[in-house]
Amino acid sequence: MNIRVINKEDWAIYRDLRLMSLQDSPDSFGSRFEQESLFSRDEWVTRLNPDNRAKYALPLIAELNGVAIGLAWGLLHNPQDKTAHIYQMWVSPDVRGQGVGSLLLKNIIAWAKDSDLDYISLAVTTINKQAVKLYESYGFEPYGPLEKLREASMISVQPMKLKLCATAA
Repeated sequence: MNIRVINKEDWAIYRDLRLMSLQDSPDSFGSRFEQESLFSRDEWVTRLNPDNRAKYALPLIAELNGVAIGLAWGLLHNPQDKTAHIYQMWVSPDVRGQGVGSLLLKNIIAWAKDSDLDYISLAVTTINKQAVKLYESYGFEPYGPLEKLREASMISVQPMKLKLCATAA
């Protein structure tokens, strides 16, 4: 298995994985397949172009025998707040339970530590017990109130945060 950072040349792989994730797990993401399936090639390329995306981003895919099977983004919105965020975490149903999510998560944690950040935050749907269990196994803890997945949704997300250093408040 290989975990690697993707770039604008990987736009089609990213698009395919992202759309698969939205079809497979529509109740796990704020965005919807119907919305993102309409994106142009340029939109997908722009998301992965380091000149256009956030300066501190870590778009990752997991590959098994050359086939993309997982996706996750680490993102630092504001270097001053010392908090990385995880978005778009998804693993193909064919390989769930085989450590793919754990490898993606380990890479983002290592990146955040190497970047001298204090925290990593994410939001996970409360109905996704496997994901909650994975995050808890790495020390993520719930913080803040439950939020709606998206407007008019009955599904809630739980914000979670991992403290990376002993000096973080």
